[in-house]
This record gives sequence, C-alpha cells and structure tokens, in this order.
Amino acid sequence: MAIWDKPAKGGFGSSGTETFSANAVKCPNCGSNLIYDSIRGACICSNCGGLFDPSTLDKVGAFGFVNPEKDYDGTIEISEEDAKRVEIVCNSCGAQIVTDKNTASTFCAFCGSPALVTRRLTREFKPDYIIPFKFDKAKAISLFEEHCATVSHLPKNFRSKKILEKMTGLYVPTWIISTEVEVNVAGKGNKGKMVDDAYSNNHSSSGGNYQMLTFGKVKFRLKNVPFDGEIKIPNRLMAACEPFDYSELIKFRPEYLQGYFAEKYDEQPLDMTDRIYKRFDKYAFQVCEQITFGYDSFVPDTNASYTSYNNQNIKYALLPCWFLNVEFDGKSYQYIVNGQTGKVAGDFPYAKGWETIERTSRKAKINAISLNTGLRAGLYLLPALLLCSVRLFKFGDTFKWMKFVYNSPGEIIIVLVTMGLLTYFLAEILPKILHSKEKKDLESLSQASSHDIAEEQGAEAYFDTTFPVVAYETTQDFVSLEEGWKYGEEKQYDFLSAQPEAEEQSYDENATEFEKQGHGRRMMH
Repeated sequence: MAIWDKPAKGGFGSSGTETFSANAVKCPNCGSNLIYDSIRGACICSNCGGLFDPSTLDKVGAFGFVNPEKDYDGTIEISEEDAKRVEIVCNSCGAQIVTDKNTASTFCAFCGSPALVTRRLTREFKPDYIIPFKFDKAKAISLFEEHCATVSHLPKNFRSKKILEKMTGLYVPTWIISTEVEVNVAGKGNKGKMVDDAYSNNHSSSGGNYQMLTFGKVKFRLKNVPFDGEIKIPNRLMAACEPFDYSELIKFRPEYLQGYFAEKYDEQPLDMTDRIYKRFDKYAFQVCEQITFGYDSFVPDTNASYTSYNNQNIKYALLPCWFLNVEFDGKSYQYIVNGQTGKVAGDFPYAKGWETIERTSRKAKINAISLNTGLRAGLYLLPALLLCSVRLFKFGDTFKWMKFVYNSPGEIIIVLVTMGLLTYFLAEILPKILHSKEKKDLESLSQASSHDIAEEQGAEAYFDTTFPVVAYETTQDFVSLEEGWKYGEEKQYDFLSAQPEAEEQSYDENATEFEKQGHGRRMMH
C-alpha cells in the first residue's frame, strides 16, 4: 500500500517506502536528530534549536554518499556501495532499514516484532538532484482547503480536520528527460472552405477550396519532461500536479529528506519506453498542429507520420509532493499537492444530484454542436438550391417575369442585390461564424470541470525555446512563412508512391537501448 493510502504509524513508511529518520543527520551541537524545515530552508534541531545549512553538513551513516551525475541509459546496475547493503523489513509495522549486509537482527528495533524479512537491494536508488519542499504540512492543508472552496457543489461533509491530518509529504523518484524531436509529418493541407469539416464531408474540391496531401519536416526540442518511476503512484495523479520549476533543482543531499518520506524508483526509463515515447508523440502532434505550411489549416495524419528522438539527456531526481487519501461515501479519492508550487489536483465528488445536472448540460451542448454542423452543411448547399429553383420555372412563368422586369427594372435590381447579399451572407459568412462558435464550444467541452483531475500539461510547458525550430514543407514550393518559425531547405517527395525520398539515417553508434527505441517511431503508436 502506498504511503498516501494509509500514513504509517509511528513515523515509518509502508511497504516500498524509505524513511531516513533511523539514520538521521545529527546536530553538531547536541547530537540530536535534525529535521529539514521547508519554511526556513534549513535543518533544525528540535532539542537545542540550532539551524544548519544542509549544504554544509556532512552526512554520517549509510546514506552519506552524494551521487555524481550519471548518464542514465535505462540499464543501471547496482553500485558497489549499494551491493553491500540489505533492506530489513518489518512485516508487523512496515518499518524498513537499509543497513550493511553483515548486520544481523532478530527483532524490529521499533515495534519489537520478530517478523522480519531481509532482502538485498536490487537497484541503485540515490538520486542526482532534488527539489526541496517549499512549505510544511500546515500550509499544504491550507492550500487544499483553499482549492476545495473553488470546487462548486462539493459535499459539505467531504473534508474534516481528522482526514486532512493524514496528508503526508513524500519525495517522488522521477526521471527528467530532455530530447530533440524530428518529425517526418504527413497530413492534409486545407484551403478555403475545406477547413470546415461540414463542407469537406458534403462537397467536392473546387478552384479555391481544396485539400492536398502534404508532407513536411519539423524539428524542435522538448526540455525537462518528468516521468515518475514509482509504480504505486498513479501516473495521472503525478501528471496533474505538473509543472515543476526546474530552476530550483539542486544537487542531492540526504539532509533534505529529514522529516519526510522518500520512495525508491521501481522503473527505469527503459522499463517505461512505451509510456515515455507516447507522451513525446503527443507533444510532437501538438506542435505539428500549430504549423499550417501556408494552407488555411493543416491536419497531421498520425498513421503516416514518423518521429525520431535524439540527443537525449536523463536526470534522476526527487520531487516534493503532499499526498492525501480520502474515504467518502464508500469511495476512495486521492489528492496531490505540488510541494514546490502548491498546485492541487484530484477528482472531487459532487453534492447529491449535481453530477446528473452537469452531465445533462454537457449532453445538451453536444446536441447543439451536432445541430450546428448540420445547419452549416445545409447553408453551403443554398446557392445550388436557388439555382435549381430558377431552372424549374416554366417558360410561361419566365415570360411573365421578363415582362415584370421590363416594366419595373429598379425594383428588380433592388430585389436581386438584396437576394444576392442575403445568399452570400447565408452561404459564406454565417457558416464561418457557426464554425468558429462550434470550435469554441468544443474547447469549452474539452476543459475539465472543477471536479475533474487536471489535464496533463501540453507541449508548450516543455517546449525548449532556446532550440532553433525548423519546419518546412517538402511536397512543393513553400507558399508563405509563419512569423516566429525558421524554415529549412526543401526536399522533394515521390508523389507516385507518396513516400519520402530515401534518407541516410546516421545514429550514434553509442546510443543506449532506450535511445534506440525512439528512432523512427510511427507517431502515436
């Protein structure tokens, strides 16, 4: 059970959690244990009141090693230092102590139980970096309560002081990955009315309205995308509390762990290749959607586009989070508070009856969007319908109209101009207005309710603005340039096979297995 599900009794972590209080940094003045104070940003002695800068303290004991930065490749072998250690786990209270492999114990030093299991460490767990907690438990509870006040129709008896006191501070093991992205993108370039799906689905191409199979190349860089390495923590929950400010990432020192729990990682990057590259693909798709290649719109096709990820950098760090598990009305709700920024995330329950009301409202909006689409399809057909109605006039009727035109030319001109303007408005202007409204309605529907967990961060949160972006079309001469983008040289594609000309791929011979997994991937697969 994870630490936020049921906080450990007596200050020790549940299964899979490390606590460092049993091997704590000692006060240089009186020898008592020190605890890291997130408010003061220093280690404090509860006995003599001494304050000490963590960076000036030398750790005493089994956790006294500060890791040099490593080039993680997903195949990390346990270090010699860690190979000499074992984990002694108490099956009774859940306490865990990492100690020397020659140390013997017949009972738990914390609860006296003889139910001990000794196991060797199988993975290296000390991080390269850490972001220390910026605020304490009281502040975390206050931030959670402030967030609850913004959630409409929340049950009045949802939270209590007894429940909020279970909030637990935990350092989450996280792999922070930066990578260069290269996309051979294919899709449809739309001109004119073809940008409107209601038109493209019901009408064929014309001179000013057409779709074109388009190929292009896009290059950019993603910076500091986090992936938690702890299986028991829901990925969706961790993603909801992003982003972190990595300018405050500092070299790891165990002093920052005093008074907090810390998990060991269960997964290395190589264990998470599918999850990692799918998220990168999602960001690649979002960037490609922002590039029009000179058309009125460009829609990437994930089945025909390929991504490659190169020159990767991986950091292993501990990120601060406050976790809370709330049991309410027979259901379990999990919450997270970013221990650096204070962002609160999680799914919140509705007061009785309000969830049904909100669902009904959303359904009504969806029906309105469908009606909007059908109306636009009819409006686009309006000129053709008018033309057909004119052709249905009988000859005798036509003769009468000609006589009327001869006798009243001024009135006829006014009627024709009015009808022409009205037809133009209905067939050209109004569909665009309705299409714009539909896009806004779809965006509002896609936005999460205050009751829903926050969405995963988009590409803009991890886009490396210092890396020169290259984007260019490769199917034909480029038409126009978008402000802010730098375009590279063109390369032609074979239109008969709709495949790019062969390119020599030159990958680093020393690429890790994790990096090789990111070469030549079909987007979103």
